[in-house]
Formats: sequence, C-alpha cells, structure tokens
Amino acid sequence: MGLSHSSSYHSSHVRSVTEYGPVILEPHSEIYPRLPICEFMGYDNKSYSPQFELFVQSYQALYDRPCDDTRSYYQVVALHALPFKAYDGVTGGVHEYRNETDWIKGRYGGYCHHGDVLFQPWHRPYLLLIESLLINEAKRIALQYPDNEREKYVEAANKLRHPYWDWAAEEAIKGIPDAFTEVEFEINTPKGIEKVRNPLKSYILPVDLSYPLEKGRNPTDKPHYKIPGLDRNPFTPAGYPTIRYPSPNYEDQYHLLNLNMTIYNPTVFRPGYYQTFHIDNYLHFSNNALRSNGKELGELLTAHPIPKLIGYSHFASIETTHDAFHFVAGGPGGHMSYADITAYDPLFFFHHVFVDRIFALWQAIFPDSWVPENISVNGTHTLEKYSVINEHTDLTPFRKSKTKFWTASDIRYIEKLGYTYPELMKFKGQDRKKLQAYVLAYYKPDRLYGRRFFAKLTIEECKLVGSYVIKVFVDLKNATAETPITSPHFAGLVAVRRKPRGGATYFVGSVDITAAMDRLGIRTQSHDYFYDVDPKTGLLNPKAIFDVKNDINIVACYLNGTGISPKEAGVEKVEVYSLQHDDVDPNFLVENS
Repeated sequence: MGLSHSSSYHSSHVRSVTEYGPVILEPHSEIYPRLPICEFMGYDNKSYSPQFELFVQSYQALYDRPCDDTRSYYQVVALHALPFKAYDGVTGGVHEYRNETDWIKGRYGGYCHHGDVLFQPWHRPYLLLIESLLINEAKRIALQYPDNEREKYVEAANKLRHPYWDWAAEEAIKGIPDAFTEVEFEINTPKGIEKVRNPLKSYILPVDLSYPLEKGRNPTDKPHYKIPGLDRNPFTPAGYPTIRYPSPNYEDQYHLLNLNMTIYNPTVFRPGYYQTFHIDNYLHFSNNALRSNGKELGELLTAHPIPKLIGYSHFASIETTHDAFHFVAGGPGGHMSYADITAYDPLFFFHHVFVDRIFALWQAIFPDSWVPENISVNGTHTLEKYSVINEHTDLTPFRKSKTKFWTASDIRYIEKLGYTYPELMKFKGQDRKKLQAYVLAYYKPDRLYGRRFFAKLTIEECKLVGSYVIKVFVDLKNATAETPITSPHFAGLVAVRRKPRGGATYFVGSVDITAAMDRLGIRTQSHDYFYDVDPKTGLLNPKAIFDVKNDINIVACYLNGTGISPKEAGVEKVEVYSLQHDDVDPNFLVENS
C-alpha cells in the first residue's frame, strides 16, 4: 500500500476518542468496481439488485445510528465542514481551528481540502470511509436473510461498492435519476418484500444544522419560506430533511434542477471535463486556485504579507467543474450549493465518487504526474492557512492506525484500496492513449470541436461572503441577472462557492462560448491567424471577430437571483482564447499562463 510514506501524528494532536473507539480506515480486501447509479439500480439488468437492496438498507442504518457515534452518517458528514468540530478526537493540537479567531482570518473550519493540490486526494479516503461503513452494515444485514437467500446477499455485500452519478454524460441532460427523487423503494429485505423510505432522496437532521435566521427565512416558516440571505448558511432544524431547490413550502423542486441540467450539461459540465483530459500536469489539473511556478513557490512561502498567486491557463480543473455541479444540484437554498453544509445531502457522495472516477481516469492517462509541494491557501481544521503541503501531508482525520494517518502517497493507486471503475477494467493493460481517446470521445460536447473559443475570467475570491455565479453571455449588452439561461446568448458560467474571509486569492474560470457563437451566426471556423489569433498564445485579437470588451457580457448574481456587479464579484479581467482543441500543443498550458 505504500504506507511507509505516512507521517506519525503527534500524540498531542489527538484527543481521547469517544466510547465507540477510534475509526481505523482499512482498504477493502478484494477489488470490485464502483458502478454508475442507473446500472446499479438495475433498470435494464437485475443482476445488481441484491447489492442495491443492501445499499439502501445500509444507508438507512447509518442514518439511524446515534449522532454521537463516530460511525454514524451524521458524524461522517459533519467532519467535512459544519459544525467545525473535531472528529474522532483529531484536533491538530495548537493548530486546531478555533471559530472565534480563525473564521475572520479566512481559515476553513472543516477537515476537507478545497482550492489546493490535496482537494482530490483528501476526498478519496473520505469516500473510502463512507463506503467501508456501508459495507459493514451490508454484511450485518445480509446475515439476517433467510437460509435460502443468505448466500446471495452475503456475496452481494462483499462486492458492494458505492455507485456514482455521471452528471457530465450525454444522457444526464435528461435530469436527475429516479434513485434520488423517489419517495420509497420496494425491495427485498430480510423480512420479505417491503416498501422502505428512500434514504438517497434526503437526510433528516437529528440535530439543528447552522443557526436560526430572521422570520420567514427558516423551514418552519413554510408555506411562506424564503431563501435566506447569502451571508449565512441556510438553517435546518432537527427533524427537517436536506433539500434541493426548496419551494415556499420547503419541498424539492426537481423540475428546476432538471431544467438546469439541460442547460449546464452541454455548456459547462461536458466542455469542462473534456478540457480536463487535455491537461497533463497535476498542478494545473488538480484544483481551482491559481498556483505559482516553482520559483515563485519558494518566494511565496517566505513572503510577508502573502503575495498574489499567479495562474496557469484557461482550461478547467477538476475542481472548477465540480464546483459548478454543486450549484446546479442544490439550487438556491439547497444544501448541495453551500460548502459548509453540502455533505449532509446524500447526493454529495454520488457526486464525489463520480469526481473520483474522473480523477482515476486522469491518473491512468497521465500516470507520471502527481501531487507536488505547494501551499494550502484556505487551511483546514488541523492545518493553518498557507501551510506547506505535499504528498506526505496527513489527510486528517482519516486514521490507518491510532497514531498514523493516510497521505496522498498512500491513496495514489485505487486498486490497492480495493476498488476500480468500469473503464479502467476495460482498458487495463492497453496503451493509455486508447483510454484517453475513449474518454475524449465520451465527453466531447458537440460537432464544433475542434476550433473552440473560450472566455477566460480572472476572479478574486473572498470579495463577497456567500456563494454566487458569474454568467457569460455573448453579444447581449443588456443582459442582467433576470436574463434566462435559456437565452441563445447564454454561453455558460463560473461558480464561486462560499469561501471564508481572508486575504485575496485569485482563480481562473473558463467558459466555452463556441456553441453560443454558432447559435448567433458568429463565425467560428475560418480565421486569418495573422490578424485574428496569436499563434503562440491562442489569445484572440480583441476586435477580430467581435468587440471582446463590449460583446462578452458578464452577469454576476447570488443564488437567489440578486444581481451583483462584475467588479463586486471580483472579476478582474476578461479575455477570449481560440485554439484547435484536439490538436493543442501540450506545452500550451504552461507557456501561455
């Protein structure tokens, strides 16, 4: 497993654990695939029905555990962010997060890494934790089946792995799968065929989440519930469920989620991950914060005050596209849209298993690039802001023994963790270029590839407290926050998830505007490179095809639709790039930062 790379966590950083004992995370003993949710549910093939039936019961079993049990669903999701408390006794010692002093500094209070090179490595053991707990419950439940069914269910429990929803697949344009919307499932339980509550639709909070808001802004105010102000997280009282696109009656509005899927799947999700698989450098691929080059990294780690970070390229990182889905999945007021409460919605784990699949596919295509030394811009519950991080940094709070924690080096190879994905099985042992060609063909958005045009936005984070989006319209000068995304002028958006207060951090967001140009009859295929496009950088002459300053229209708004000026939203620069996407020079990303 490569465990020799793990560092020892100082004993002063670990409080005594609860009566349930420390949670030691171990790899699965056998390798089985994580499957897409629709295949796992058995829409076309019932061979996975026993696994699905155990999976549903296991989720509910984790929900039913006491909320002070470190192996309960509540404790596992709470470690991601709110209530910003220590999990399993892992504190960080003198570096432990303290809300009364650290929040104002811009430090993140959860254990998760966002906006740094450990974003995806940290989430890998997190997913392994929830998956392991579900498997343990499944094995326990399987033994309760009658003698004539027990063997089938014991085998299903051994093969069980957490499924994913591929929301960037072409078929996802149809909307969210029934697995996440149905109120009940009819399944075979140890007691026979029963109708059971669907635990994948929502999680009912056992305790209050966040703090009560002013009258009219709390779920108890239904049927006159209003989306709360965006400087604070929505409040969920004990006994209320997680929600997606809440109505005034505090009910899910899936028609809005599905409408947004039809818009954002082809304009944001598919182009985003199509771009991702052209990036061969982990630093550029890994997260949404701008990063310095090697020389500047050394200067950055010794500089006071912290200088601005410079960025690489306009291509989408794995985290940038991931952020956009959070907004589309939760909607205004929905848990998935807010970083501090997002993990409480069970959809979070299906989303992140999919992102882990993207990560694993990228690793298989570019196996020689891995986590470099860099900094944690936001910090975590156990890590100060601007701490140096690398592949040997402890991924707290995930223990592999009482005193040692998993690291990025430990989780690099997923088969050693006991799982894989269908595409990796299909292309195992083959030239990795075949896998890359398959993935690019699978996520290729439309007929207009390769000549593409991208609006590149350089954005300062922390300008506002609250999550918001920056929409890009083409040739629509009067575009406002009220302009519908169904407009032919709408090209896509950049998502800015809520960040703590603190010093300036910059990131690049890109929006593929080619399809919008095509709809509007703006030429996309023929260009005089001597006049139109810088052949070295790909930067479009600002007035070659249209006036970039006036015809690329930026509209920023909060999740509740309230408009914000681009300046208030932190938009510092807007540029347009053009390139022959499938023939892009591999050095383009580095040379044209």
